[in-house]
Amino acid sequence: MRPCGPTLLVVEDLEDQAALVGIAARRAHPGLEVQTASHGGEAIAYLSGQAPFADRSRHPWPDLVLLDLFMPDVDGFAVLEWIKALPRPLGIPVVVLTASVSDEDEARALALGAESVHRKPVQISELGNVVRDIVLKWIGREEIISRHIWEMG
Repeated sequence: MRPCGPTLLVVEDLEDQAALVGIAARRAHPGLEVQTASHGGEAIAYLSGQAPFADRSRHPWPDLVLLDLFMPDVDGFAVLEWIKALPRPLGIPVVVLTASVSDEDEARALALGAESVHRKPVQISELGNVVRDIVLKWIGREEIISRHIWEMG
């Protein structure tokens, strides 16, 4: 069964950063379900419904992906390339949230289909503000909220 609210997939290799982003996102949107992937390979498995993410009642389809770029093994660029190569559009926004990014990396992420690129601020309160703005822009949209109300009956 799908959670009552929308779902955010946070793709972040640093566990504490993923937790902070999840807390900030839930504060911005209290009904939000937050799922995490610790690297790009897990994100691809999650989005494609592969084990251990095959059960969509436990791992629902996300309404937004917050993606770090710089992770070991499979990085955020590889995730964006995978998404871009899909035969059908993913149908959900992918927003990059990363600690540091050059202008070239930002341009590359946008060219690969990221909706926007945001730098993670050092201060926790500022991180909360950035995450809040992203969540309210992409998940606070009326059509997403209406879809969830419709699905709940």
